[in-house]
Amino acid sequence: MTGTVDEELGGHAYFLAIEDIFLRLRNSATLLPAADYHVALRWHEAGIPLDLIERVLEDVFAKWKERGKERGARGKLSSLRYCAPAVEAAWAEMRELTAPGERVEAPPFHIPARLRALAAALPESLPGREEMASRITLLAGDPPTVEEKLSDLDTEMLARAGAALDDAGRVEVEEAVEKTLAGLRARLPAAELDRSRERLRLQILRQRLGLPVLSLFSPEAESAG
Repeated sequence: MTGTVDEELGGHAYFLAIEDIFLRLRNSATLLPAADYHVALRWHEAGIPLDLIERVLEDVFAKWKERGKERGARGKLSSLRYCAPAVEAAWAEMRELTAPGERVEAPPFHIPARLRALAAALPESLPGREEMASRITLLAGDPPTVEEKLSDLDTEMLARAGAALDDAGRVEVEEAVEKTLAGLRARLPAAELDRSRERLRLQILRQRLGLPVLSLFSPEAESAG
């Protein structure tokens, strides 16, 4: 994801609306992981309407629930990125139907190549980089399954990077968070500012350390085709 923090916050309300839909369907108050913010921003930039996203999420949750009954699976969908392939496929289909003669071709999608590109994008300064890169390239499964596993690795990567900051680095990140929040106080309710604090901290940490978003749909992965 390119651009400054302030530029990326243009889709903040859009993300909060999607998060509310997701949490309602999941019946949980636990907020979405920071990497999901980048998924929503990509959808915002693509112009995907919220009503389409809501319909697709409802369908994905219904199918997840049905599979759980059939296989005795437990647990809940924990990341918006599990739903990303379905949302983006539905958007491509809608664009094709509403623009006759302008068929939307799906881009080439090679999971191993995208995983290798993500592993290569890890900065040399990341603690345990080689081990993390190996775990990324060894992932297997269909896109939703791989996305779910990447979401867990993304959370772990950010935790490692944050723990490795020295005192000066922590202060720098916190100052950037407070500066960004100060610019939002006139536009967002206090409750939404509180919801945004940790997400902003991780977003700023990612940008300052050059950490990629671990997703099959991130710019680093998509460059591999």
